[in-house]
Amino acid sequence: MKKISGVIFDMDGLLLDTEAIYCEYNIKYAKKWGLTGYDEHAYREEIGLGEKAVYEKYFNDYSELPREAIENFFNETRGAIQKEFDRDGAPLKPGVVELINYLKENKIPIAVASSNNRVAVDNLLTKAGILKEFDAVVSGDDVTHAKPHPEIVEKAVAALGTKSEETLMLEDALNGVRAAYAASVPVIMVPDILPPDDEVREKAYAIEPDLFAVKEFIKTR
Repeated sequence: MKKISGVIFDMDGLLLDTEAIYCEYNIKYAKKWGLTGYDEHAYREEIGLGEKAVYEKYFNDYSELPREAIENFFNETRGAIQKEFDRDGAPLKPGVVELINYLKENKIPIAVASSNNRVAVDNLLTKAGILKEFDAVVSGDDVTHAKPHPEIVEKAVAALGTKSEETLMLEDALNGVRAAYAASVPVIMVPDILPPDDEVREKAYAIEPDLFAVKEFIKTR
């Protein structure tokens, strides 16, 4: 990758340390509503999926349960998480501010491409004090197909007005890596909960330990 003309950020697990919070609440309410066996491994299978896809996954994985139980689990977890985020927001991942400042100083446009819904994206990024820094935001509400489909990445590239091969995607999970790869956009994985597997090593342009390392990677281009 000789030139970087734009950078796209995932949000959950990449910009914000939210995945552990989602996981904690899901496990808590899974027990209440009878989703037997739901654990951290089950949560990991959801990472990077859009809300609609996750909702459908619950019905498929727990087809023996009444529909009402799945709906109550889904609604109660989302409601509890939303209350916490409305009250406290979510902490920034290490290196976010430094990387964004570097990109702004060098006039490299940046976007967010998150499978989360637009209200959640705007709320969390506003509370974190960084929403205004982005030139474009694409959420799960703006696309028909969630990651790993490339639609959200393609829309983010179009919003930035950059060439795919000169746009860098930053992701923390396999589905995001898949989406960028399918969109022919070079992607760096910065692992959060999920470690890189063989597919990530094949499809990612690079794997970096944190956003400080991503900043140094970009500086060499």
